[in-house]
Formats: sequence, structure tokens, C-alpha cells
Amino acid sequence: MNAPIRVRMTAWYLALLACVMAGVGAFVILRLGADLTDATDRSLRPALDQIATGYAREGFPEFHDQSATVLADERAGSQILDPSGRVLRSYGDPVSITPMLGPRDTPHLGARPVIASGRLKGSHFRIAAEAVTRKGQRQVVVAAASLAPVDRSVHRVLILLLLALPAALLATAAAGWWLARRAMLPIDRMIGTAEAIGPADLRDRVAVPATRDEVAHLARTLNTMLDRIQLGVDAQQRLVADTSHELRTPLATMRTELDVSLRADELSPPARQILESTREEVDRMSATVEDLLTLARSDEHSLRLADEPVDLARLAAEAIERLDTHAQRHGVAVIAEGPPAWTRGDADRLGHVLRNLVDNAVKFSPAGGRVTVRSWTAVGEVGVTIEDDGPGIPEELRERVFDRFFRVDRSRTRMTGGSGLGLAIARAVVEAHGGHIAVQRSQPRGSAFTIALPAAPAPGPPRAHAAPVFSHRAGRS
Repeated sequence: MNAPIRVRMTAWYLALLACVMAGVGAFVILRLGADLTDATDRSLRPALDQIATGYAREGFPEFHDQSATVLADERAGSQILDPSGRVLRSYGDPVSITPMLGPRDTPHLGARPVIASGRLKGSHFRIAAEAVTRKGQRQVVVAAASLAPVDRSVHRVLILLLLALPAALLATAAAGWWLARRAMLPIDRMIGTAEAIGPADLRDRVAVPATRDEVAHLARTLNTMLDRIQLGVDAQQRLVADTSHELRTPLATMRTELDVSLRADELSPPARQILESTREEVDRMSATVEDLLTLARSDEHSLRLADEPVDLARLAAEAIERLDTHAQRHGVAVIAEGPPAWTRGDADRLGHVLRNLVDNAVKFSPAGGRVTVRSWTAVGEVGVTIEDDGPGIPEELRERVFDRFFRVDRSRTRMTGGSGLGLAIARAVVEAHGGHIAVQRSQPRGSAFTIALPAAPAPGPPRAHAAPVFSHRAGRS
């Protein structure tokens, strides 16, 4: 699995974890605040009861004594209010000097304590109030305790959570990335193997992990699919090879019989024209059959190649010489230039490749155009480049032109466009020699096909001059 997928998996996992941790943190903060407030209430309620009971029995002196005894919380205070809300007595924190309850709250109080939160002079307090009767008069006893300790505790825990949450997320991200990478490593290996498998490597298989999970099932499924593909490709290759072999003999027989018939003197001109046309079709079919056999042998890695010194410049000259009449008929000048370019390989196969490329260049060049066949040498490499003045090949089709039966112009017939196998054979032969073939745009227009092969030392003593030693011109004069 590639890195972006692991990134997305880790990001989703972190987002989910962050939501969970944020929810848990919010719950902890709210629960902590509520529990600490309840603890304050549990100490404030009995303190209020004692203060109210003592005041109802003994009056103001007992109010002060009880308040001093039971109010131990931070900034605690107490007061006695008359029914109108006026402070009669106060104790403790300065906030108790002013009424801690509004005048609208005191008439509704009963004998049971009422506890609520409020802000007194800008500070957060917990306030408890209870109605008492003293000498027949209804009064209110109020006790309050600051919630500053609660707020500080909640704030401290909140800061700790805000600091711990990013650290936990970073640690979890690193661990999640490591786990995702480790978990997807078998899939990464399968992807790498699957990407490397091509038509020539269909016997390769992906490694099956020693597990019983979905990854192992995926590996087995891929191998089963590759088995089916290999069977289909093998059957197709056998069909092409067997059919080509079977066609060679009848085509050779037909060509011989046509040659014998064409030597007869009593043929009328229409009959001779028909036989000559049939002979051209038989030759074209024979060439296609030979091309199919070459490709079938290349697919089976059984393409037999000679291993001898080959001068690509000389092969290019011979190809141009054989196509001289063809070039003159099209009105195209074919020029060969460049130094000797020695490699090792099969001269017949490489000559066939060069003839195909020069033939294509002539065919697609306009009348009055020029085809340049240039040999060249480089460090560890030699080659030939064929440039034409044709319409060129669109960039998006420059790789596809080497596919079998592919034509750039679909409107071309067999008479003008060939079988679509020439470039496929050229690539197969060049790659079988350890080289490569490519096409680029020529300047100012047209196409440039380049063959590159491993360099080999020239046979015999080296030549004394390094300038171009061969130049040949064919085509229009």
C-alpha cells in the first residue's frame, strides 16, 4: 500500500481518536467540577444547619460562635437577613457585608436549605440559605463558600489535558503509522510484484503470507487470476505459432504455382494482371506470417539470434540500397551518414528492423521530402536514428505505435498502412539484443526513430580516422 493511503488511514484514525479523547476530556472536566461542587455542598449544608439552629436558640452571639466553628472553607462567610433583605449581622469574607440574596429570593425560602451558585463581587461562590424564626420574627440565615478551589482544580486538569492530548495524539500517530506500515507491508510487496509482472513474466507469482487472513486470501486470489491469464496467453501464443507454421507451406506452394503460371506466354493481359495482384497478396500474407512467427518466438523467449560483429552503419546503407526503387517511386531522398557503429547480434534481424523503419519513413514522407538515416556512437552504446519529414506522431501515441496491429491513422488500409506489426517486431528484436527503441518528434516536423544497442569493439585493427566514413544517398536525383 502506498504512502498516501497510509497517511489517510492514520489521519482518519487520529481524527477519530481526537474526537474520542475530546469527549472523554470534556466528560472528565464536567464530572470533576460537579463532584467538587457536591463536596462543597456537603460541607456547606451542615454548616448552615448548625449556624441556623444556634442563632434560632441563642441569638447573635451563637451565630458568630457557630460561624467561626463550622465555616472552614476558603473565603467562607455568613449573614442574617431580615424579610426585606437587609443584612442584620455578618461574619467572615467581606462579601457577607452586602446581601448575598436578592430581596425577591428571601420571601420564598423555607425551613429546608436551598443551595445555588452565584457571583459575589466578581467571584464565584456557592450560596446556601435557610429561613428561621427568632422571637416570632421570620429571618434568613445565609452561608457562602468560594468556588475558587473548584475552579482552580478544574482549570489545572484542563491545562493538563490540553498538554497531554497533543502529545498523546503524536505518539498515537507514530504508533499508528508504524502499525499501518507493518500491517500493509505484505500488500506493498504484492503490489510491487504485480507491477513488475508483464507479458514476458506471467510465470511470476506474488508471495502468499503464512497467515489465514484477508491478505493471504488476496495473494491467493491474485495468483489464481495470474494462472488464468497465463493459460489464456499461452493458448493464444500457441494458436498464433501453430497457425503461422501451418500457413507457411500452403503460401509457399501458392507462390511457386503463381510464379510458374506467370512464366507462361499464352496468358492474356487481364489474366496476368490478376495473377500478379494475387502474387502480391501472397507475398504480403507470407510477410505477415513471418512477422507473426517472429513475435511468437519472441514471446516464448525462443527467438534465435546470431552473435557476430555487426556494423549498424553498413546495415543502414544496405537497407537504403534495397529500398532505392521504393524511395524513387515516392519521390523521397534517403540520406545515410555517420561513423561505423559496431555491436554484436544478428545482422539479418537488425537489417530487417532497419528496412522496416526506413520503409515507414519513406512511406509517410511527402513527395520531395527527405529521410535521414544517421548512425552514432556514445559511451557504451551505438545506434541509428531515422528522421523523416512526415506528419509526425502525437506525443500520447508514441508508446502505442509499438503495440501490435496499432496504426496511428485508423483510416489507412492494408495497402497503405501495412499489418501494424513492423514496429512491434522492431521493438522485440531490439530488446532481444539488449537495446531499446524510441520515437521522438523531429525538428522542424516529422518523426525520429532511434535504435540504441550495446557497443562492441570493431573487428580488426582500429581505423586511423574518426570522421564519418560512410555517406549514401538514394531516392530522387
